[in-house]
Amino acid sequence: MNTTTFAAAPVSTNAFVATSETSGNKPLSNVFRLKPAASAVGKALGTTTPGVQQAIDFADSLIQSYAKLKVEVLDRSDRALWNHLGQVYAYADSIERSPLKRETRNELIRQIRLRNGPGVSTTASTAAVIVRYIFADQSRQTCSNYAIAMEKAAALGVTADTFAGFLEQYGGVSKVVEHLFDHEADDAAISAATAKEIAEQKQARTGLVGRLCTALAHVSTTEIEYRDELNVWVPEKPEKKTKSADKEDKVDPKYEQGNFVDFLTVKNPQIGKYRVVQGNVFNRAFEEQLLGTIAHHMDADDSELAQTVVGLEQAITAQ
Repeated sequence: MNTTTFAAAPVSTNAFVATSETSGNKPLSNVFRLKPAASAVGKALGTTTPGVQQAIDFADSLIQSYAKLKVEVLDRSDRALWNHLGQVYAYADSIERSPLKRETRNELIRQIRLRNGPGVSTTASTAAVIVRYIFADQSRQTCSNYAIAMEKAAALGVTADTFAGFLEQYGGVSKVVEHLFDHEADDAAISAATAKEIAEQKQARTGLVGRLCTALAHVSTTEIEYRDELNVWVPEKPEKKTKSADKEDKVDPKYEQGNFVDFLTVKNPQIGKYRVVQGNVFNRAFEEQLLGTIAHHMDADDSELAQTVVGLEQAITAQ
């Protein structure tokens, strides 16, 4: 077996503590703190208030009228369906404006689940919840189309009495779903810009965690003498069939070795020490994903994290 010793030039932590106190940095134990768990979703209501029950009863009447529509209107014309959807649209709007909105939504969701049918997410829109409740015999895709058409109409300020005409104007539910309205194009552009900004913030935060780990290697006084070979999980980059002389190969993090060695250890509870099982070297793509996961779970905000990293790096440089 090969003997591999990993050593970092230790730097006195006193220098960093002093720098932390003067610059307002917090101890590292405060930086490596876990985000608090998200609040648990409340339990579904077991009983209903009179106001909620009245709203549920009205939804049940819409189910009955929908069943009557299917039986009595033999041709099931689009216009008849659009008129019924207009009633559902008006009901969804009334629930959206109701002071009992949350309780009514919870009860609708609970009863959908009691049908032993596919559930509906608690984060679904009010229109989506109501559509799934009323149109229980329809497919998920059909219900989704109904809900999307209602949501688009609401965004455009379409009133309940003009909803059927709105569907007719654009050629029906499916055509409304496919149509890209001006405000949606603007929203899409904003969403793309927002997604890019979030990705850049995530990349910057991940970079800070990488710098923090690198700096901690200089401060740490603990060394590991590892006598086994490292497991290198870096795939070889496949050769291209045709290679242009003018173009250089782009660096692909999937085929580049990372900067850190990740050790898998098991704690001995009797003596409080750790047994090293494996030493692993991953590619940069996986390493950045791992650092990003750590960054995501850290409760310290970006400014606090940056302040800690800079303070630690300055303490190391001052030695």
